[in-house]
Amino acid sequence: MLYQRPGFENMLKPSGFQRKGDIYSDIYDGKVWKTFPFDGSTFFTPETATSHLGLLFNLDWFQPFTYTQHSTGAIYASICNLPRSEKNKPENIIYLGFLPGPKEVGLEHINHYLAPIVDEFLKLWKGWKVPKTYQCPGGLNIKVALIVGSSDIPATRKLFGHGSAVMKCHRCEKRSIYSGEYNKTHYGGDHNYEISTAESHKKYAHEWLQCNSKNSRDNHFKKHGVRWSELLRLLYMDPIRFAAVDPMHCLFLGVAKWIIKSIFVNQGKLSMEQLRVA
Repeated sequence: MLYQRPGFENMLKPSGFQRKGDIYSDIYDGKVWKTFPFDGSTFFTPETATSHLGLLFNLDWFQPFTYTQHSTGAIYASICNLPRSEKNKPENIIYLGFLPGPKEVGLEHINHYLAPIVDEFLKLWKGWKVPKTYQCPGGLNIKVALIVGSSDIPATRKLFGHGSAVMKCHRCEKRSIYSGEYNKTHYGGDHNYEISTAESHKKYAHEWLQCNSKNSRDNHFKKHGVRWSELLRLLYMDPIRFAAVDPMHCLFLGVAKWIIKSIFVNQGKLSMEQLRVA
C-alpha cells in the first residue's frame, strides 16, 4: 500500500521548486493543475497535497512472448503529485487494468475494459478513506482524479473517443480535402480553424451513444469524429484538454522520423549510408 510506506506522504507535498521565466518545469505549472475546480475552489492546494491526487494515465501494448504474435495491453497511471524523479518508478506506478489480447482492442470494445475502472474512479472522486497511513494511523480521507491521458495517438483516440478518417486532430474542426491530382486526401488549403470544446465533444458522444444501429453510429462517427467513451462518466473529464500529446511518440517517433524519412532520405538529400554514419 503506497500510503503505508515511510516517506510517501512527504513526497506528495510541494517541494517549493520555482520555475524560471516562462519555462514550464512540470505539470504543477500548467493551467489544468492550477485551475482544476472543486467545491467552489481548486482541487490541488498545498493543504490538500497528501489527500487530493491527480493521475496521469496511459494505455500501451507490448509483446509478452518471443516467438508468437500476441499483443497485451496495460492501462496504468502515475501520480502527478510526486516529484518528477519519483513518478515513474515501478513501485509508484498504479496498474488499472490489463487487456489480454491476442490482438489490440478495437475502438468501441475498449469501453468494456474502461467501465470497471471508471466505476472505481467515481468512488474515488466522492472520497475514500485509507484505513491507515504511515503518518495517520487513524486513516486518511483521499480524493483521486484522472487529469491527463498521455499515450500514442491511436491509444489516445481509443481512450477518449476521438478519431475519424477526415478529422485527424481532436483539438480543432480541421477536415481533410480530397486531391484529384494526387489521388489522396490532405490537410492543406484555407480552412476556418474552429476550436473543439469539451461541450461539443460530449454532445456528439451522447448522440453517438443514442444511435440505434451500427450503420448510424458509423455515419455519425465519420461526420463528427467522436464516439462514446466511458471516461465521460467522470463529470470533470475534459476530453480535449486532458488528451495530451505524448512528446516521445510525437517528436521522436513521429515528426522527427517523418522529417528524416520523407524529406532527407526519400528526396535524396541523405542516403541511408550517410544516415548510418551520422
